[in-house]
Amino acid sequence: MKYFISLLFILIITAFIRTQAQSTVSPDTVCAGSLNKIFDVNPTPGSSYVWLLKNGSTNGTITTIAGHSDSIRINFSSVTGIDTLKLVEIGPSGCLSDTVKMAIIILPATTASIAGTDSICVNNVFTTNRLRITLTGTSPWNVTYTDGTTPTTISAISSSPYYIISPVYTVTGVKNYTLVSATSNGSCPAALSGNASVTVFPKPTPSAINHY
Repeated sequence: MKYFISLLFILIITAFIRTQAQSTVSPDTVCAGSLNKIFDVNPTPGSSYVWLLKNGSTNGTITTIAGHSDSIRINFSSVTGIDTLKLVEIGPSGCLSDTVKMAIIILPATTASIAGTDSICVNNVFTTNRLRITLTGTSPWNVTYTDGTTPTTISAISSSPYYIISPVYTVTGVKNYTLVSATSNGSCPAALSGNASVTVFPKPTPSAINHY
């Protein structure tokens, strides 16, 4: 029995490293730190399946779902880069399939932080680059922020930091800016932080001109 198990293990490893293995054409993209990403195949009755990440547990851990080897869950680590998910089917007769492979691109986690203060006069607009959104991850980014009243979405941001230009305010007061959402390339959701503000001052109102 031990000999059979050892032989089967050797055969499976051999199948994983075959050079003429079948491949899945389209790569998959995930975000570093993603949990519960599900992968499966259409099962053949009587077959079982063995899954492997090329880089092992460095990039993620694999568990089967409900004990069925045709469906797995991967919890990805914070490590970024490119890995390969490999699959071998063990048929009802014990024959091994060629290895099926899927490239997985693991994108960096994303953060977005807003900061800065500025002041303008009512009915004016500020352009002094004092309010900024600092982004990490892979560009392009999409960001939605609000001044407490109106959400604004900026798409395809190519570089960080991104500087905010305010609308023209017709009412005085303090406008508090916060982030609503942000994503990077691959739709990795960002961890949001920070706040910014703009103080809108009234314009002075001179008296009528006196003539003496």
